[in-house]
Amino acid sequence: MSLVDTLLKLISIESETGKEEKILDFINQFLIENNFKGEILRSSGGIVAVPKESTKKIALVGHVDTVPVVPNQEYDFDNEDIIGGRGTVDMKGGIAIMLHSLIENHSEIIAVFYTAEESSYDDNGLNTIMPALLNDFDLDFAIILEPTDNEIQLGCLGALNATLTLHGKAAHSARPWVGDNPVYKVKEVIKLVQDNEILELDIDGLKFKQVMSITKISSGIANNVIPEDLKLNLNFRYSPEMNGEAASNYIRDLFSDYSDVEIMNTSDGAMPNKEESQISNFIKRTSAVVQPKQAWTDIARFYQNNIPCLNFGPGDPLLAHATNEHISKRQLLESYELLSSYLKEEIE
Repeated sequence: MSLVDTLLKLISIESETGKEEKILDFINQFLIENNFKGEILRSSGGIVAVPKESTKKIALVGHVDTVPVVPNQEYDFDNEDIIGGRGTVDMKGGIAIMLHSLIENHSEIIAVFYTAEESSYDDNGLNTIMPALLNDFDLDFAIILEPTDNEIQLGCLGALNATLTLHGKAAHSARPWVGDNPVYKVKEVIKLVQDNEILELDIDGLKFKQVMSITKISSGIANNVIPEDLKLNLNFRYSPEMNGEAASNYIRDLFSDYSDVEIMNTSDGAMPNKEESQISNFIKRTSAVVQPKQAWTDIARFYQNNIPCLNFGPGDPLLAHATNEHISKRQLLESYELLSSYLKEEIE
């Protein structure tokens, strides 16, 4: 089966978060049918495939789940180079490359196919798999095949969500002067967010953007009642130089004069580590463009466990989750060839 055919088969298997069993079955069967020699370790978190003769120093990592398929999902494009469909970019193109790397360039690698990346941090399959990776292997390097347009994306931002509550006084809407409408107070918070929306950072020579956004607003119980309070969700993507405690304190200090602040969750980011030997070696051998990762990804889990890691894979990340999600066959093959060349040089 060619790389393109493998991707087409993967796309035909719906695997939205929570429904990954069929695609894991396919991965298992693909390896068996292609004479994979080694262990296929399956758990509730996914599959770890370990070639028999591998040094087990490099982990290829990818999630098998997708966001839901929408009724108007596009599959057909008037271009023979294009493959359309849910997951083509995020990230079944990367999964196809991992499968072919296992059967063709297996001397250095293990492969980690994990579930529920599109869900919450706690539900992510790497929570189950990571302890085994740390205890049973001596990994030097991890490559997450998330879509990067075949660029190398280093590090990632941290992520924080906070609930901001603005208080007022409920009243009948026919007599608003009796109450105190918190909706009218929200403009001060919005102005504060706008003033701090983007902070450009230079980290290891890479241009990250620390950003904050209001993503939800809720208030009121009925059309004829002045609301008693108003709640906003603040999403803060913070510098990898910060930890969750520092990010939480920053948000509290910034907004506590305007609202109550409840930190709901934090996930720390990862430094780029551009000069780390495994990362600099990959950059040198592939000659790929190097960019910062302007988001949170599971690269942070490896960073926190002192395993050098980067994002590198086919597909335009701006098309991830889109109705017209699609990938170039040419870019898919180019990504595989760059990775294959790197792995062969590692052997030599």
